[in-house]
Amino acid sequence: MNLVLRKVLALGVICISIILFAYLGATSNQPTNHVSSLIRIGVSQTPLSSPFIVAKSNQYFLQQGLNVELVPCFGGVACAKLLFSGEVDYATASESVVMFQSFKRKDFRVLASFVESTNDLKLLALQEQGITKTSDLDGKKVGIVKASASEFYLDSLLIVDNLKRIEINKVYMAPQEMEDALTSHEVDAISVWEPYGYLIENAVESPPVNLGIAGVYTLSFNLLTMGETVDAAPQVATSILLALSDSINWMQQNPDTSRELISQNLSIPIEQLEWSWNDYVFRLSLGNSLLSNLQLQARWATNSGLASGVAPDYRKIMYAPPLTDALETEAF
Repeated sequence: MNLVLRKVLALGVICISIILFAYLGATSNQPTNHVSSLIRIGVSQTPLSSPFIVAKSNQYFLQQGLNVELVPCFGGVACAKLLFSGEVDYATASESVVMFQSFKRKDFRVLASFVESTNDLKLLALQEQGITKTSDLDGKKVGIVKASASEFYLDSLLIVDNLKRIEINKVYMAPQEMEDALTSHEVDAISVWEPYGYLIENAVESPPVNLGIAGVYTLSFNLLTMGETVDAAPQVATSILLALSDSINWMQQNPDTSRELISQNLSIPIEQLEWSWNDYVFRLSLGNSLLSNLQLQARWATNSGLASGVAPDYRKIMYAPPLTDALETEAF
């Protein structure tokens, strides 16, 4: 083989190598058809969980290569219980649930808040009872859900109105019991979250009196998982958040269709959904607002005797890398 032929062959090999390398580099950045093993997410059956419902319906999880099953649970306490028992891999819960559970265990993580509301809780009384302001509750019975946002909201209102010393008889009950307790005069007022405010509004002849103040308390719903889960597969957590981000963007662009979808999935009237829909701010975050809220509620819980021990360092429970990675991925 002469020298010229050898040079031609060598040049051909180099060109083929360059083309092959470029092809492999390009295909490595393309989404794969690989779908993960089953991922179970405990999702509270409330409009607050709308981004998860949309992500499942619009196949945003699947587009991220995730095989997700949404496991229904009623309230953040029930969802967190499923997580801690190993029945689900992720769960949705309010920051109040996070705070109370943090006094019992430190092995779970908060990956992101996905919705906030400053008007989800209400302190309601019936007009016929003649209660028109918070001070009228002195000596009265108030229905609350023990060691929950319901109790924190009531105590916060008393502090804001400088009424910490008035005598209130707290009657502990489940949220689904409150409507009957109020309308039957078993209690004089109730501190409760939606949709119970809507249900009571439509169950009585005269609209109830809302003694609460919007903005006193900011409710957030958050995505939780166990520390070992996110340590073992951080990309899965990032992919879940990317799917939720797609959901939130779609909801913002299609508000009417979003409400119809959520109404159908949760089997609730569209009127009930619209009652509080505008109070919800859907966005992914994990910052100082949640941190300060957790710290404030932890001090309240210990001072009220509802939690014992030293308040946790919530900066160790709030785990930001998956959200940071998701936001960086969106930026490109």
